[in-house]
Amino acid sequence: MGESDLLPEEFRTSDYFNHIDMGFLNERLAITALGPLRNDYFEKRDSSTDHIALLQNRHLLVTMLIDLYRSLDVPTLLEALELNQPRHVFMSIEQLEPCLEIYDKKRVSHNVIFDIHREKHVKVSYHTSHICADTGRMILAEGKGYRQAIIGLLYRRDEYFEIEPIVIGSPWLDHPRNKNGHTAIWLGQEKFGEILAEDIEEFKEMKQIKVSSAEEWMDVMAKTPESFVKSAVCKLLSEPEKADWGGEDNDHYSSNVTLAGRRHTAAFLLKGPSKFQEMTPAMCGKNGDQIYRLDRVKADISVIQHSHLIGVAVRETLRKFVVQPGQTRKFCIIDGQATYRLLKAYKFV
Repeated sequence: MGESDLLPEEFRTSDYFNHIDMGFLNERLAITALGPLRNDYFEKRDSSTDHIALLQNRHLLVTMLIDLYRSLDVPTLLEALELNQPRHVFMSIEQLEPCLEIYDKKRVSHNVIFDIHREKHVKVSYHTSHICADTGRMILAEGKGYRQAIIGLLYRRDEYFEIEPIVIGSPWLDHPRNKNGHTAIWLGQEKFGEILAEDIEEFKEMKQIKVSSAEEWMDVMAKTPESFVKSAVCKLLSEPEKADWGGEDNDHYSSNVTLAGRRHTAAFLLKGPSKFQEMTPAMCGKNGDQIYRLDRVKADISVIQHSHLIGVAVRETLRKFVVQPGQTRKFCIIDGQATYRLLKAYKFV
């Protein structure tokens, strides 16, 4: 993914409320899931019966559900799968296989797409009567190419995992809580959550560095050890290095990363040139468990750095751990070329 594929800096660094434009809503399950808060919903909802009132009530219900689950620190789907419980609620942004049967069957199932190998497949099953928008039906039918925000219940079956969805819809930034959210939505809201390394105030000088060829950065990064990169990052953040140990969740954790003028926490996973090749999930532990451990600390920004290229599967897996409805957390991919630009900008190389 190039810089042109990302949101402009103003939008990618903003802490937007990540809402859901629901195409599927099981209202009975959603109201039940609110628990005691359901009385608040009944008091706030519009008693009118016209289409606008119905739509506003649905958005109110979904917003309240997102707020509740965010306060309870509900996991993403990948986190819930790692927990391996018989039943677990989750809130996540995923990609689904196509489901053409959605147009003529009352109940359908289709698989969730993953970028890492899983021994058991995961399928979402639902009654099509809960589809509440024609666009939502079309997106569920076409599947691949769309990201879907999902709130649901994950069940562990003998041979697979099954999702009972409460809400399915497009990730959506057009919400009263978001200044200019109506503008950001047309700038690729489904990519919201990823920042560039140069968006970080302490790394901003790398914006001035241009690379003339692949050989320029690869010749340097092939012989630059991980420990050197770690030392440079720590110096730029004015922090001491911590000792490495086998069970660590990350290679460095900082509470002094500045983004959009505000201080944030950041967790770093650093990979040197011991395998000087494009990073794949297999290079991040079994089933990408190093990515899971990186996310587990719930830093504001999760960063993966590698001396070579970083594959799409790694980026998408990190995205699925970090980006979540209601959340403002971000992730950052720093590949070998970006690392070289950072080191050169601050005269480490």
